[in-house]
Amino acid sequence: MIHPIPDFSSSEKTPEPLPKIPAPSKPKNLHTEEPNEFIPKNLSRAPKSTSLKSLIKETESTNQPINYEASKLSTPFNAEDLILCWDAYSKTLAEKAHLKSTMINCKPVLLENFKFEVMVSNPAQQEELISNSIEILKILRAQLKNEHIQMFIRLEETNEKKRAYTSEEKYEFLNDLNPLLSKLKDEFDLTLD
Repeated sequence: MIHPIPDFSSSEKTPEPLPKIPAPSKPKNLHTEEPNEFIPKNLSRAPKSTSLKSLIKETESTNQPINYEASKLSTPFNAEDLILCWDAYSKTLAEKAHLKSTMINCKPVLLENFKFEVMVSNPAQQEELISNSIEILKILRAQLKNEHIQMFIRLEETNEKKRAYTSEEKYEFLNDLNPLLSKLKDEFDLTLD
C-alpha cells in the first residue's frame, strides 16, 4: 500500500494517522468439506488410474516422425516458367536499378532437383544477387509454388570478351569459327581490306 508523503511545509508537527491494513485471510484447507471456488464442480477429485501399456501406446503414437519435406510445396516447373518469373520480378524493381540490370542481363539456368544457376560477369553483380537472394527466392517459390527451389550464383571465369577491330582480327575470329573460310579465300583469291 502506498502511503502519502507528509507535508513538511505546514506548521503542524502532528503526522496523519496511517490507515489500517486488513489482515491477510487464511487459505482454505483443501482437505475440509468447504467448497473451493477455484476447482470446477464437474471436475472429479479422484485420481485417474493409468496403465503402463496405455502410456507406451500413447508415446508410440505421438513419436511418429513428421516429414516436413513432404509437407512443403513441390510443384514441378520448367526453365521457361523460371525465366518468366525471373523477368516478371525484375520488372518490379524500380528502386533497385543495379539488381534489375543484373537480373535482366544474367538469366537463370535450370539444373536438376529444383536448383538453378545464375552466371554473373563481375563481383558486383554477384554481391547484388547474394544480398537480395532471400527476397528473390521468396518470390520465385511463391510464384512457382515450389519450396525446394535453390539458387546458385557463379562468377564467370573468362569474363573478358575478345573483340575484333581490324579486318585481320575479324578474319581470324571467323576462321576460328569455321576453318573452311580460309579454303574459300584461297579458292577465290580474296584479299582483306
